Amino acid sequence: MQKTEIHGDRNMSTRFSSSRRGLVRGLLFTFLATSALVPAGAAAKPGAAQAASLRDGVVVDAARSIAYVMHPKGGIQAIDLQRGTSLWRSTEGERPLALSGNLLVAQAKPGQSGELRVVALDVRQQGAVSAKAHLPMPAGIRADVSEGLQQEFQVTASPTRQGIVVAWEAQELPGLPGRENEERDRRPGVETKAAGRAERAEADSAQGAALFDLRAGRLSPVAEAKAAIQRNVVVSLPSAGPDRLFASADGRHVLASRPVEGDTDYLWKISDAATGAVLGTFRSDVSMSPFTVAGTRLIYVAQPGLRLEGSKMVEEPLRLRALDVATGRELWSRDIRDTAFRGPFPQ
Repeated sequence: MQKTEIHGDRNMSTRFSSSRRGLVRGLLFTFLATSALVPAGAAAKPGAAQAASLRDGVVVDAARSIAYVMHPKGGIQAIDLQRGTSLWRSTEGERPLALSGNLLVAQAKPGQSGELRVVALDVRQQGAVSAKAHLPMPAGIRADVSEGLQQEFQVTASPTRQGIVVAWEAQELPGLPGRENEERDRRPGVETKAAGRAERAEADSAQGAALFDLRAGRLSPVAEAKAAIQRNVVVSLPSAGPDRLFASADGRHVLASRPVEGDTDYLWKISDAATGAVLGTFRSDVSMSPFTVAGTRLIYVAQPGLRLEGSKMVEEPLRLRALDVATGRELWSRDIRDTAFRGPFPQ
């Protein structure tokens, strides 16, 4: 059986992206809507291919065999999942958020005042802009695509019957060099330490949601709804004996993972969720990773890591990989943009 090298944490059942300072990377949002905002479609039927997000900034359309990712040098790139070749690249958007029909909703670079800018790219027209809109941010918040020294900005999009709901959250990052200390953060008029902590905690995080009207090119704030972080994006299924079971990002396939006795590797078995048919079995050096299957390709995001090549350590970047689902053999790999802040830190 082929051993698949998937660099990252050995136990990834509750996380799928490299972490820094204990914070989960690539957080996804679940939009908690009111009764007026109903999802556009019901739950996917087994076997029905849907566009799925493997991590922040990676949207995979298994039905069309295309992935939309953040290009390492900026912009959005469409990748053919069968060959690993580039289909087109657009600099109008930066972070793919969701696919709605033939339109890819994406975050663009922020405006001069830090406002959130969202675009809809026509995937049939090489990513041509179909609609765009912007949303002002509260004071002190910039809708940056990449994580900064003191702030992380996350945004997701969810198609609904009323339009595209865009949810955002800005989180001040604690414990970083250069951040104001707690005493200097105190606001005038705070009488107790408990009240001060509560007020600062509220100030450390801000969030909101808006409806993206594709026809009018407008983002309208949705005041009565809130965006919430879904930290565990991996869907665990009831275990079967020694196997731990995980659903694919689109729910069409199941990964059964178990430790290899006497080794540090794991045995992966990929099955069709609807029929139970086994598509392939191979070895991996991590317990699991969020994935999807497109044809005969197993698609997932490999985390940054180090690889020993002879006597030399080689650094590998964040990348999208395709494996032969039957054997685990790598078919192609493409570098993608890593938005995590990794320094330098101020002295």
